[in-house]
Amino acid sequence: MVGVALVDTGAVEPFVDAASVLEGGGLSATWFVAGRTVLDRPSVVDAVRSTGSEIGVTGFTGGDLAALPGWRIRLELSATQAVLAARESITAPLLLLPAAPSAARMDGAALRAARTAAQQGYGLVLGVDPEHAAAGDVAVIPLDDRAAGRLTALLARLGAAGIRPTPVSELVGMDHRALNPAAGTLARANGWAVLASMEVGQVITWMVEALFWPSIVLLGLRAVVTGSLALVHARRRPRSGWSGPVTIIVPAYNEAGGIEATLRSLIRSRWPYPLWVIVVDDGSTDGTAEVVDHLRLPGVTLIRQPNAGKAAALNRGLAATRTEVVVMVDADTVFERGTIAELVGPLADPRVGAVSGNAKVLNRRRLIGRWQHIEYVMGFNLDRRMLAVCGAMTTIPGAVGAFRTAALRRVGGIDHDTLAEDTDVTIAVARHGWRVVYCDRAIAWTEAPSTVGDLWRQRYRWCYGTMQAAWKHRRAMLECRPIGLIGLPYAITYQFALSLLGPVVDVAALYGLATGNTEVVLAWLAFTAVHAIQGVVVFRLDHERLGPLWAAPLQQIFYRQLMYLVVIQSAVTALTGTRLRWHKLRRLGLAAPAGEPARI
Repeated sequence: MVGVALVDTGAVEPFVDAASVLEGGGLSATWFVAGRTVLDRPSVVDAVRSTGSEIGVTGFTGGDLAALPGWRIRLELSATQAVLAARESITAPLLLLPAAPSAARMDGAALRAARTAAQQGYGLVLGVDPEHAAAGDVAVIPLDDRAAGRLTALLARLGAAGIRPTPVSELVGMDHRALNPAAGTLARANGWAVLASMEVGQVITWMVEALFWPSIVLLGLRAVVTGSLALVHARRRPRSGWSGPVTIIVPAYNEAGGIEATLRSLIRSRWPYPLWVIVVDDGSTDGTAEVVDHLRLPGVTLIRQPNAGKAAALNRGLAATRTEVVVMVDADTVFERGTIAELVGPLADPRVGAVSGNAKVLNRRRLIGRWQHIEYVMGFNLDRRMLAVCGAMTTIPGAVGAFRTAALRRVGGIDHDTLAEDTDVTIAVARHGWRVVYCDRAIAWTEAPSTVGDLWRQRYRWCYGTMQAAWKHRRAMLECRPIGLIGLPYAITYQFALSLLGPVVDVAALYGLATGNTEVVLAWLAFTAVHAIQGVVVFRLDHERLGPLWAAPLQQIFYRQLMYLVVIQSAVTALTGTRLRWHKLRRLGLAAPAGEPARI
């Protein structure tokens, strides 16, 4: 006797042709099917069983099990049995390794796969090419376009030699009726549960694949466009030379630990004209006002008010301003000596209504600070360079920004109806026709959150506040100004939409790695490479050392996921209409370094 094993290759027609050949001779064989075939084409399996033939398995996908790790082999086999139990109410204990049909080709990987299958209770079938099959062998015929011809030739050769073709079970002395025993109730229930999870998984997989390519294209396009326009911005030098007295407003709430460093850096500024600093203490409870009062610094005025929020503090300072230009500074920020001159210089152009400075992270020695440093340089500042070239800047950071006082008063000052008052007022100034520019040489050193909890609270407030500002100014997209045609759509697309889809990119990459989808993996690696090159270019533009970029891969793995979650929570908050309160961060009160802060 010679056992006849017909091996599923995923094609339908060879099934039908081979079945016709067997039916014509009144014979039966063993059909080794993939779980995917049972799931997708149950009618084919029904046709096989109706001929009295028996069923074995090759795994779920029909691929080479020997090339898979042990956990994948177990998963493929269990999924196949679950599908058989649910769809056919049977089990199939015989296994044929598709890429190792003979004992002569059993290498180490195939032996490892066979051992894993044996531990799961499978009987392993080894076969030979049908042209060399002799009595006692199992002739393995792949169900491809040549299957019917090879089966016909085999049957003819066996008949001429007086050798009877038979199913594998009969060849090894197994009971033909016991080879595919009925699945129990528990096995069938488990099978249906697995099928349901597979259906859900298919939908998720389809969604991930459908969203991955648009996301990766948009992210790649962003990298190319922002990088190119950043180089354009680096070659531009805005008109400088504005001169005159300047007022600096410092809103402060519980900033006793660091406000001295801030104020001393401001009064040390190289600015040959009058410089007035107004500190607005917003009802601090930690003695901030007492610290300012005790310093008795020249040119520093203290205004106290009951706690009313940052916007109210800024407006209080604006009301006391008598100069043409006002600079707004957070109370945890340290200016370099030349920052004021660089920051107000572009206001020599009468079309310019506001100028953003270059905020840098001061406390960057720890990993979380280093990640924020990378984000400031490669994210915030890179976007500002690009948007400044397009005339569509959406945010002047509260840490370092200069405004034409007339522009602020024209827009009604600082509104308190969003948590991102800096984004709100920047968009408002741009909507009134003023240009908003970015000066990368106006450097300010700011204290970044030092714990994950503080970082979460800060970014949650920023993200939710930016959503509020975008919604508030949504009509700007109909006003034919760059802020509405470029700035807001860019923020909505890249800060919100793609951040919500961001996990899809990483999940797709992991899925591609697990399933061997090289196209997805290569696309993700290409994007990562572009991002790394961009990091080198942008760090050079910002005159930063490249050393901190060693933390960029870890940032992609951990920090970026945290930012995705922040955006998702902010979106949920916005959709549910939850009112978000102001989050006050804990300050370490970092002292200003001697001279200019060192770039670490």
